[in-house]
Amino acid sequence: MKYELKERWLYIDTSSLFVKTIQEFFDSYIPSKKIQHLLIQNKNILLDSNPVKREDDIAGINLMINIYPEEYVYEKTDLKVDVVYEDELVLIVNKPKNILVHSDGNNEITLTDMVKSYYYDKNYISAYPIHRLDKETSGLVVYSKSVIFQPLLDKLLSEKQIRREYLAFVAGRFETGRNMIIDKPIGNDRHNSGKRIIYSKGQSALTKVKGLAVNKKDNYSILLCTLDTGRTHQIRVHLSSEHYPILNDELYGVSSSLCIRMGLFARTINMYHPLKEDNLEVEAELPNDLYRLYNEAL
Repeated sequence: MKYELKERWLYIDTSSLFVKTIQEFFDSYIPSKKIQHLLIQNKNILLDSNPVKREDDIAGINLMINIYPEEYVYEKTDLKVDVVYEDELVLIVNKPKNILVHSDGNNEITLTDMVKSYYYDKNYISAYPIHRLDKETSGLVVYSKSVIFQPLLDKLLSEKQIRREYLAFVAGRFETGRNMIIDKPIGNDRHNSGKRIIYSKGQSALTKVKGLAVNKKDNYSILLCTLDTGRTHQIRVHLSSEHYPILNDELYGVSSSLCIRMGLFARTINMYHPLKEDNLEVEAELPNDLYRLYNEAL
């Protein structure tokens, strides 16, 4: 798809589209019926500046979409967000340790508050997290910048076209090059509402694990973990169940002086970009303490 962003409007070269009608475009790129209706009703989708109907053929030079049709009230914070990647559609940021992605009802500043502050002067950008990380986990989080395309990103995540890879720093020796698939359902711990357990009647959960390195001196290993599902605390529960507890995981792991955070880092986002129609891979740099452990294990 060939396109250009002019202020809030996305100008799409119609010759680069493989759809023939407005409805076919909606079906491919804007799965929300509500948003489709509002685009037409509010004249936020146009063909060469002219209003359109669902059944209209895409016959013109530019299909124009106001991809930022709303405005929000954002507040400034003193905390700066670490932006790893940004384009017209997505923002990918590196979340610090011990911060929530979005509020759980208390007054703590969240990662989403930091993103909204980043867009304080562009408060028409939606700043909506497509997925989340546990409070203790560091690493990459994807945000949707456009309320128009947010349902499409949600759909890509559910269809596993947004893939996430984690580095887990665990106690014990897991052989380099060894592969393991952990396929164990996860449910709530009825004795602790903030904890999850392996439970035969729980939600299906599958984690793919590969050994990357072992430090025999300090008895820890580095694992590459890929999620096939996205259950709460999934990697933490699964690795603990296999007797490879994550360092400094207060719920499921073991305390360690080797690092100053929980040893779980969302390192890589690999996703299909629906506007660029290509694969997008983004990798974050490890924080200093985990970087040192990584190098000492190689």
